[in-house]
Amino acid sequence: MKKALLLITILLIFGKLSNAQIRLSAINVDDWVKKNFAGQGVVIGNIKHKGYPLSILSFTSSPNVLQVPKGMILSSGNSYNVAGYNNSHNQTATFSDVSVPELDKDLGRLIKEKLFDICSIEFDFVPMDNSIQFNYQFGSDEYPEYVDSPYNDIFAFIVSDETGSKNIALIPETNVPVSINTVNFKTNKDHFIDNNLYKQVVIKRQDPVKSTYRGTLPGRILRGVASIFGSPNYAGSADRVVIAPDPELLKTMDQNLYRNLRYDGITKKLVAQMYVTPYKKYHLKIVLADVSDNIYDSGVFIEDRSLTAKKDVSQPAFIDYPDLSKVIDPNLILQGKKLEEILPGANKPLPQTAQTSQPVTKAPVSAPPVQRTPVRTQAEAPKPVPVKVSAAVPALENAVIYFDFDKSDIKTEEMAKLKDAMERFQKLSEYYTFRITGHTDSVGSMAYNVALSKRRNQSVTEAVNDILGIRNLPAQPKSFTEPAADNGTDSGRAANRRVEIIFTRKK
Repeated sequence: MKKALLLITILLIFGKLSNAQIRLSAINVDDWVKKNFAGQGVVIGNIKHKGYPLSILSFTSSPNVLQVPKGMILSSGNSYNVAGYNNSHNQTATFSDVSVPELDKDLGRLIKEKLFDICSIEFDFVPMDNSIQFNYQFGSDEYPEYVDSPYNDIFAFIVSDETGSKNIALIPETNVPVSINTVNFKTNKDHFIDNNLYKQVVIKRQDPVKSTYRGTLPGRILRGVASIFGSPNYAGSADRVVIAPDPELLKTMDQNLYRNLRYDGITKKLVAQMYVTPYKKYHLKIVLADVSDNIYDSGVFIEDRSLTAKKDVSQPAFIDYPDLSKVIDPNLILQGKKLEEILPGANKPLPQTAQTSQPVTKAPVSAPPVQRTPVRTQAEAPKPVPVKVSAAVPALENAVIYFDFDKSDIKTEEMAKLKDAMERFQKLSEYYTFRITGHTDSVGSMAYNVALSKRRNQSVTEAVNDILGIRNLPAQPKSFTEPAADNGTDSGRAANRRVEIIFTRKK
């Protein structure tokens, strides 16, 4: 008989689990962040986290419940409590004593009230492109009663580098941080999902919890089991005010949501985004806390694999940059190296003769090329390679225009070469098209040389427009990533200060 009862109990438990729409699991936080958070174009390392084990969990959700289907949750309470029927307007679980506030230097800059149950994850990252982003939803049981009150729990996504920091948890197309007071049923409601089943009346706030939520090991196990199976008497029920759901409000709610999410409100899926400098080290801190007291839980759902970097040409004052993802090891940047120091051959000392054309005090870091080629003088620079065409159409040789050190104006002799190349092209324009690529030597930073190669491109495209009347020519700034000769010598660097005009046979 006992075995039969045990079997029935197990079947009921697993039946309940199989019907759950939000599933939560314990994780190794460092492993999850490294293996599950970073997506395309981002490398992360130096991971740290703060909070109690039940504060940070992984989750999966059916698409008709959360808009973020899979990821990690950070909560100011027990994260297991977020799943289940929303049968209380004031869910509370705490890991701290109200008499002992906690400190966080980053949140302390944003808010002056006392903090409790702080939960955070932080790490360094290196983006390969100029825009980073990730997806999230923020939910809370501070909704709706404590909108416009001082009790609102706080969360932030703080990106920092050596020059400063910025919270990127912002309302779309604004600089306003996402919070209970800024996204709710009254303000920015297009970004809000109401999950409140209780009359929106003034409710006496319960007393803060005065003892830590730890207990004995058996007690913690029983509480964890109770939270998984959705016991309504779990964690802090003695402090709750029992208020029945409002039948009229119930008609307006999303049934999939209130049957599976216990927060009284949650934002829609939002995107945290920021423009960055490619191949540079940044720091991201995701942090959340109870404010003023240690009751009423909040949580932020972070989407799996959503931390990505991409090229966004719509960035104000966008400057194009080369793709170095296959050239460098970004983990060296995580360790503190600068980009110029890890380009292939960067440790080779620059000969003393290389400094004769510039002040010694301003000599930038030398970053030799990815591929080594025999050293040539400018007079011995690579001969233009003829484009292979059929015997009926003459071959059209590529043209190379050379520049002086740190200059972008076209010299007289190089202008003559450019005019000759354009005259040859004009005769064969029926059969050919061309593109322009600007290059530099390795003296100076990547950012400076990208800008210099753009200026050289502009000089050539303007000259071509004057000669042929062709506008909007495609031109790529390559900086020093595709050297034609060895940057370790004067003659090699002279051969690399160039713009190439590459002719291609039309198909």
